[in-house]
Amino acid sequence: MAEPLPRSGRTGIPSRRGFLLGATALGLGAPGLALARAPLSPECGWCAPSEAAWRDLGERAGGQVLRPGEAGFLERAVPQNLRYRRVQPQAIARCTSPEIVASVIDWCQAMDMPFAIRGGGHSYAGHSSSAGILIDLSPMKRVHHDAATGQVTVEAGALNVDVARGLEGASAVITHGRCPSVGIAGFLLGGGIGFNMRRFGMGSDLMRAAEIVTADGRVRNVSDSSEPDLFWALRGGAGGNFGVATSFTLATHPVDRSITVFSLRWNMKSEAVARAFIAAAERAPDHFASRFSLGAASPAQRGKGQEVHFDLLGQHAGPKAELLDILAPVLAIAQPERSVIEERSYWRGQDFLAEPGEPGFYQERSGFVRERLDDRILECGFRQLRDWPGTEVGADLRFFQTGGAVNRMAPDATAFVHRDSAWLFSIGLEWSARDQVTPEAIAPARRWQDAFYAEMRELCGRAAYQNFPDPSLVNWREAYYGANLSRLERVKATVDPFGLFRHEQSL
Repeated sequence: MAEPLPRSGRTGIPSRRGFLLGATALGLGAPGLALARAPLSPECGWCAPSEAAWRDLGERAGGQVLRPGEAGFLERAVPQNLRYRRVQPQAIARCTSPEIVASVIDWCQAMDMPFAIRGGGHSYAGHSSSAGILIDLSPMKRVHHDAATGQVTVEAGALNVDVARGLEGASAVITHGRCPSVGIAGFLLGGGIGFNMRRFGMGSDLMRAAEIVTADGRVRNVSDSSEPDLFWALRGGAGGNFGVATSFTLATHPVDRSITVFSLRWNMKSEAVARAFIAAAERAPDHFASRFSLGAASPAQRGKGQEVHFDLLGQHAGPKAELLDILAPVLAIAQPERSVIEERSYWRGQDFLAEPGEPGFYQERSGFVRERLDDRILECGFRQLRDWPGTEVGADLRFFQTGGAVNRMAPDATAFVHRDSAWLFSIGLEWSARDQVTPEAIAPARRWQDAFYAEMRELCGRAAYQNFPDPSLVNWREAYYGANLSRLERVKATVDPFGLFRHEQSL
């Protein structure tokens, strides 16, 4: 299968050099910048910086620039989705402040150098990788809780694990993710799902202010009362569109004294179990949260009699007895082959629920189920999973339970438009490094995933989750942003008129 390639420009949009010239005319250019330039590199289409230019970048970044071959470079350059592992930067600028971010962007403009922004590096579609400069926010990971206001301010390089540590010390919680290595910035900018969303709303719904470096070099502090349009766009308009967000201030909730966490698997009667669970979950209160997956068996496994299995994971902000009442109709169908149901303190419960998120080769294709997950959708899922042609790793259909507080906000209250769903689904396909270089192994699985997704969209609608960016998605603007697209495009035109911040699915 062909490797995804970096892109140095987009038809119809001025280059970074064009932006710099235009910005200079407006008094926004790089003051005092006098760098030796080499001609455009014929191999990659952008300027090959001189050694003086690289030294200048190092000075701007406070000496925290990594070049190929230096210690730590490969560790920081490789993304979580290994499909994009060959998109390697010319340098990694490890930024420690908004002012350094602004200076690095200024350098990139002057050198007509493409760049990407990275917090945790978990972009499904490789949007946090670049063959130019990687703006690495990971040194900026402070978490500060203000006991007087109950708000927490999180720097954009913080990962879920950093946020968890900071909040645990403050006895506070937000809507957060489960994978410790996911970056908080991408999580929040695209909405942010988690097991608290049904009671607290999306992660971005808790945002009260943000700090962002925009294309003109300004460090802007935005909120409902200061540049409200840009603040609106940052709550669901996805990362890499409007600038480099450098911190977020969020409302918090008091931590639960205890929660009940659960993980169960059924290998038999999985279709009947799934139907019973969906009915039970859709009746459950908002403090019940779940994610279930239907896991495909490979052709060889099916030959041995293995079937699609049903995996259930979640938390209930209540006692174990209450959870067992909710699950009683499910357990009456069949007892699970694996079952863990425990009351734990909140953060030890999150340890149990955490998903490592190891690097791998994969593609996710997402959508939303409105109202309820009916039998037609479930039948489609089981039928397609029984026909999976196989890879060396796996495939599944996942459903994340939404609703509750997520849907109590109007679709236009923030940029996150998806306010009428009961479930978010994702068709996941994973493969091995050997599959990656064997087209006859991966091509049938990719065709299967595409056909499966087309059928699910016919049943569920055309919306897709912007935080699960899908490089194969057609009409992704409408799918991600719906009725909020035109307002987002107006904000983009205002703060980034020359398209400095761009990737394959940027506005």
